[in-house]
Order: sequence, then structure tokens, then C-alpha cells
Amino acid sequence: MGEFEGKVVVVTGGSNGIGKATVRRFCQEGAICVIADIDQAGSERYVRELENEGYQAFAVTVDVAQVPAIREAVKDVLRRFRKIDVLVNCAGVNRRKPAIEYTEEDWDFMVDINLKGTFFFCLEVGRHMIERGEGGVIVNLASLQSEEVLPERAIYAATKGGVRQLTKAFAVEWAKYGIRVNAVSPAFITTPMVEKVLADPQWHSLIVSRTPLGRPGTPEEVAELILFLASPRASYITGANIPVDGGWTAG
Repeated sequence: MGEFEGKVVVVTGGSNGIGKATVRRFCQEGAICVIADIDQAGSERYVRELENEGYQAFAVTVDVAQVPAIREAVKDVLRRFRKIDVLVNCAGVNRRKPAIEYTEEDWDFMVDINLKGTFFFCLEVGRHMIERGEGGVIVNLASLQSEEVLPERAIYAATKGGVRQLTKAFAVEWAKYGIRVNAVSPAFITTPMVEKVLADPQWHSLIVSRTPLGRPGTPEEVAELILFLASPRASYITGANIPVDGGWTAG
């Protein structure tokens, strides 16, 4: 019996990076995992891989920038499984540019996915959790950039700062319903989103030199924290933002 046996866990952006690692860990602990991702082919491929290993997984295609799509995705999950116990918002994007070069389209693209998508997924799943009356857990992906902003990340940092505040707001409002809402703030993690940065010798040197542990993190290391926050072991933690940064913000 795994720690999440019988639980239904929805992970947005679950077909790659931190989301992918998170899905696998929940599956390993007995959960039924729903990969909510815009990449239908990638999600279905990952579901087949997990099922071949004996895990329970399901894919739902959703563009988190579109509120009607979020609502339909949540309805689809509830039609199939009758409940959602845990939501993990991992879907996110970044476009790195000097601030003066950003466009309105860049703003809309990042804000719609990173901030609006997180807000409305929390809202739709939270609504179900409140109506169900058995509590639940939500974990949002913030970022190191919500705390310390590096160049060429102005919009991304703004969205992740917003995610941190949304997390607090939902935690305060929904505590009376037994719903815990927390955020994790990864630094530089070896994911497809970050691989170009890590491949740049100058950036790689900066990251290593600024990180007391002397290396980037792995998706699996972030997934372990997410799993803990979603578990009964974290029953008195809500409204928190926990860094997974190798000591970056402590330096």
C-alpha cells in the first residue's frame, strides 16, 4: 500500500519536467494520476509508459490559458473518478528577453499560462473540494524568481510572485474547509525549460557559483517536496512557500 493509495491526483504540465517526475512519484505511492497537459501526444505516451509499469494514469488535454478548457478538464476528471484529492499546478512557460524588448503578446502568453491558469485550476478544483466536504491539497509551482529576480525574466518573475500570493489567499480562505494550499519555489532545475540556460557556459558557471550545493537540482528532488506537502505528514502546513534551491536564497 502506497501513501496515496486510492487518491486521485491531477498534475498540470505533467508530461515533462517537474510535472513528469511528480506524476511518477505519486503513481509509485499508489495514486491514480491525471496528466493535464496541452501536449496530448506526450501525455498519452507517458500514460502508456506508466500503465506498462503497472501504475494507474490518465491523460486529459487542456490549454490552461483557456478557462473554459480548465472547467471541462475538471469535469472530465470528476466524471471518470468522482473526486480530486490533490492538485499540483506545474504548467508554466518562460520567455527570456531584456525587459525593454518584451511585447504585449509575451505578457499575455506568460500571464495566461503561469498566473491565470494556476488561479482558475485552483478555483475549479477548490470548488469541487469545498462541495465534496472532505478537504484536499493544492500545491503550486512558484519559483526562485518570485524571490530574487535575474535579468531577462521580468514577466516570468511577476507571474511567479503572483502565484505565491494566490497560494496564500487560497490557503487563508479555504483552511476552514480542510483544504491546504502551499507553493514550492525551485531554482534552476534540469528540465527542458532550463536546459538551454544550463548549456550556456556563462550561465552554468553563475548558477553553480551562486548555489551553495554547487549544482542544479533535479525534477525528482522537487517532486519529493511536493509529495510531502500533499501528504498527511504536512497536515499543519498551509500558505507556505518552500524553496528548493540548493541554498541559493540562503547565500
